[in-house]
Amino acid sequence: MRKILQTIIAACLMMGVVFAGPGIALNKVFADGEPQIEDIIGKNIYLLSDGTLWSMVDGNRIIRTPGNIATVVGNEYFGLGMTKDGKLVEWGVSGPRPVEGQTGLKQLVEDYWLKMDGTVWNKVGKLKGLEGVSLIGSGDKAFAALKQNGELLYLDANSSSRDKYRKLGTITDASSVVSLTVFNSRVELLYSSGTVIEYDAFNFDDNAQIIPVQVASDAVHLAITAAHPTDIMIVTRRDGTVWFTGDYRDRWKLVRQATGLGNVVKTAVYKGADLFYAKRTDGSWVLYDDGEVKPVDAPRVQSVDVTVSESKPNVGDTLSVGIQETYTNKSKIKVAPSAANMTVDKPYLLKIQSDGKLKVTGVGEIQLTVTTSGISKTMTISASLRNNLKYAKQDKGIVYLPAKPVIQALGGTVASANGTITATIGDVTMTFKAGDFNASLNGTPIKLKAAPLADKTDTLIPSSLLTDAVGARVQWDTTWKEAVITFASAKMTVVSTETAVLIKKAMQGSLVKYIGKSYWINGFQQWDRFSKVTVSDIAPDELGDFVIIFQSAGGKTLKSYPMSSSSVTDILTDEGYFFSYDPKKKYAWSASIWSQIKAGKVSLGMTKEQVRFSWGAPAGKSTATAAGKTIETWVYRDFSTVSFVNGKATFILY
Repeated sequence: MRKILQTIIAACLMMGVVFAGPGIALNKVFADGEPQIEDIIGKNIYLLSDGTLWSMVDGNRIIRTPGNIATVVGNEYFGLGMTKDGKLVEWGVSGPRPVEGQTGLKQLVEDYWLKMDGTVWNKVGKLKGLEGVSLIGSGDKAFAALKQNGELLYLDANSSSRDKYRKLGTITDASSVVSLTVFNSRVELLYSSGTVIEYDAFNFDDNAQIIPVQVASDAVHLAITAAHPTDIMIVTRRDGTVWFTGDYRDRWKLVRQATGLGNVVKTAVYKGADLFYAKRTDGSWVLYDDGEVKPVDAPRVQSVDVTVSESKPNVGDTLSVGIQETYTNKSKIKVAPSAANMTVDKPYLLKIQSDGKLKVTGVGEIQLTVTTSGISKTMTISASLRNNLKYAKQDKGIVYLPAKPVIQALGGTVASANGTITATIGDVTMTFKAGDFNASLNGTPIKLKAAPLADKTDTLIPSSLLTDAVGARVQWDTTWKEAVITFASAKMTVVSTETAVLIKKAMQGSLVKYIGKSYWINGFQQWDRFSKVTVSDIAPDELGDFVIIFQSAGGKTLKSYPMSSSSVTDILTDEGYFFSYDPKKKYAWSASIWSQIKAGKVSLGMTKEQVRFSWGAPAGKSTATAAGKTIETWVYRDFSTVSFVNGKATFILY
């Protein structure tokens, strides 16, 4: 099962899926505004200065959890953290999460934590016999505690009793001890003066009294790592150099300096004395690899991907934006639109809503720019008009358009005073008058190719005025007697008084075959899903569109929005809108499953068909195998993800 889970996670990573928690404010940062690495506890496990933690799920997938974490211990597979307000968090097969009831922490070490009240805890609970503790240390499964009265207590990793502590000695100036480092039998006390004193459980005199040994006098940080034949202490000295203790006879002597390292303030063991991380005085980190020093940088955004739910929407549509950051460590983070900076070059055509969604308000080509983590991505949205406008005409080769509805459809406004009409589209303003060749464009007088016409419904303007003002391309369709206005892929149509008759005549009889047929609603105009309806008529309107008229099982009349004849066929043959069969009879699923599907929900254990009914077809799929089982992962346009093991949903990311 573990291998299957790893394969699922790997598949999700390939499809660009990760979790991310809520954002917080930054504090310690580099000059370029990025947070520094505060601590490292293994490859890809970084605590940043703003409290963000980069960790791994099951030692496989890298995730980022913004928060307020101050201290971390652990490894690539699991760990513990202490927040800046003294709360305990843990992580393993998921991201960091609070440990219920564990607050008021003062210090955190491997498997243990010290509270402000002087008590010591682990995952089992409060440790007996440990009260009034000021410092704790743990390493290689051994544990030590320094009490406020100076008693230094030790618990052997191999002890059969986990609550009987051996007293190694009494420290006369315990308040000056700033850290306690433990590894196997060795307990190291670092004093504020820089002195390091070791208490080794196996270094005692003839009276069985532990013999304290001074190791250094100018230390600022120390760590111990396993080595053969003797464990090695890594001591960071006040001058910024790093030194190692020697083998058995020299185990208390600093005998070797780490070459190439300087200005170091602390170290973090990775795999031994020849492979560890070091933090320098300027806050930067390096990896010391057997004498070679390599820089270690906090993960940073390398690229940004942006999607919209529909790149060619219609006026009135609301669009969802998907944003994903790819970091230098190859992780992919989904970003909430409200957390990014979004701008549009034509805000009169596309309005950014408070929830990060986009409202299409006019016809045209719009450039949407999304900026997150200092990286911008621009994409084009081509907004068209779903329904036709009316009363275009052609006279002597000149195409005329109704001024008010066309300009409003382009996101503009129209006002009239003393016979002069003033129209504004974005930053373009034009004035014109019926019967007058003279007009103005942004305050500059121009001569029109044809004078606007006074019509009983509106003032008709020559199409060339729109071309000059906003770059519109206008063509007259001689077949259907209508004007087609385009901006690259954006489009709107203005029909004439002849269009409806021409279309109805041309299409007569082609849609009749649908009348009388019954369908079951899937997703159309928010009507009651899976209810039965029957097509009673398909009626053309004066704009050349068609309205499908349905009759519900209860006798209620339901009407579709106006659409083209081809759209009628598309909608009635697309199961995304209507089923030609009763799905509840075809699929004998439980009432609970149907209830979830109707609500658009997905749950573990669902089949691929049930997920498809609930969420629709995915944007992408990937397949893998593990332990003889097939793992298929579906990723949707908003980066929501479902993974299936042998056809059953086992992993869901919303």
